[in-house]
Amino acid sequence: MIDLQTLPAPRVVEELSFEAILAAAKADFAERMRPHLPAIDDILALESDPVVKLLESHAYRELLFRARVNDAARAHLLAFATGTDLDHLAALFGVQRMPGETDERLRTRLQLRIAALGAQGTREHYEFHAMTASPQVRAAQASQPQPGCVLVMLWVTDQAQAQAVRQLVADALNADNARMLGVALSVAVAVPRPIAITARITRTRSAPANLMQQLADRLTAAFASMGTMATSVARSYITTVLHVEGVHAVDYPDAAAPQQLTPIAVGEYPALGAVQLIDAGVV
Repeated sequence: MIDLQTLPAPRVVEELSFEAILAAAKADFAERMRPHLPAIDDILALESDPVVKLLESHAYRELLFRARVNDAARAHLLAFATGTDLDHLAALFGVQRMPGETDERLRTRLQLRIAALGAQGTREHYEFHAMTASPQVRAAQASQPQPGCVLVMLWVTDQAQAQAVRQLVADALNADNARMLGVALSVAVAVPRPIAITARITRTRSAPANLMQQLADRLTAAFASMGTMATSVARSYITTVLHVEGVHAVDYPDAAAPQQLTPIAVGEYPALGAVQLIDAGVV
């Protein structure tokens, strides 16, 4: 599945600049008026002149119009569409937003649905139906442990409902519109792979007083936003989360918390383990 964030900026979306629009408006107006008013360039150099104010008003309104065109263009692109615009894109492929479903999750399901249309039995086919069966399925991973067998592993948001969700997914995948004939299908629930973090934080002099709490909250949010059952989690990712304004340096006194590359086995999903943030003082 394509990571939409890695795509280059779309050409249809124009980079906007009020100053550039105003300069173009002044140049066009000056060219039209110069034969009739040779001093027009001097007049346009006066910011308080009524003509200048009129051109500024025109440039601002044109900026708003171009911004609206940009918004309309983004609404038709999967990487940028949100809310009801995204709902309409999804409807083209027979996908509806589930109750309480976020844009990001719907965008993921839509990508899976599009990929699954190529041929039934694809990995995306199983993952789409698994995520559609219950909003409790944060992510799904289909694999073929042996020929003729498919294993669908579920990352369930609420472990207390794991078995109920597993049954919902199994029923959905065995329904007539999803089941592949001649394929042995099994559904299992992944277990968390806690990643312990012991980080030493060196602060800058301008760091906020509650920096350590902010960093703890960022780690919690980062793991909560993970939506794929990755094969590993890199320590460099943890560093990126922690290295914000107010942080001079981040280092790890315990080489195993986290490891340089924490492997995530089949049947596991990354989860935040014990966190210890050590205040190393000000640089």
